[in-house]
Amino acid sequence: MIRVAICDDHVMVREALASVIETEEDVHVVGITDSLESTNELIEAEVPEVLVMDVRLNGESGLDVARSVVASHPDVKVVMLTSFNSDEALVSAYELGASAFLLKSGSSDALVQTIKDVASGMRLINPAEVRVAAETLDKRGMGVLRKLDANDRHIARLIALGYSDKQIAETVYLGLQTVRNRVSRMLSRFNKENRTQLALFFSEYQSELTDI
Repeated sequence: MIRVAICDDHVMVREALASVIETEEDVHVVGITDSLESTNELIEAEVPEVLVMDVRLNGESGLDVARSVVASHPDVKVVMLTSFNSDEALVSAYELGASAFLLKSGSSDALVQTIKDVASGMRLINPAEVRVAAETLDKRGMGVLRKLDANDRHIARLIALGYSDKQIAETVYLGLQTVRNRVSRMLSRFNKENRTQLALFFSEYQSELTDI
């Protein structure tokens, strides 16, 4: 029996996924979640063989959740689901160690077969496609953005939304001086003269910062 966990922030989507997966006699859904905290708790309690993970969550990155799971439970195979084709998400999924990357527009049969394949040890992300996607990102100047850690990506998204340093510190649970230091490094790293230029720059890449 293949034990599967599902993380998606839309109730109907995750319930539909669970219904589809449960139709298979040799696959069982051990739980459904919608956040980093609840996913980590479920993984600790149930230790599923496969985690089906949405790339985007409400207020969080599914890729960050997947990174946390892979880091703490490397035996759990991750299948990333996305509504849109994204070079950023594909490359990040491959780099974090996900076993598969699927569009939600695909068939339910394909999802079930993917779960079975990755549970057996197969890795279904094509390295050639990842290389092409990475080259495309570099041409678009995304190379530096992709090197930001999770905290800096979160801060960058908040800067784009016009948050002050104090508001950012309260949102990401970092000290005010730590936030100021990180913002200062970003100004230098992206060669921007002031915060307004930085905010405008990040606003152009809001979706990419979510997908990384």
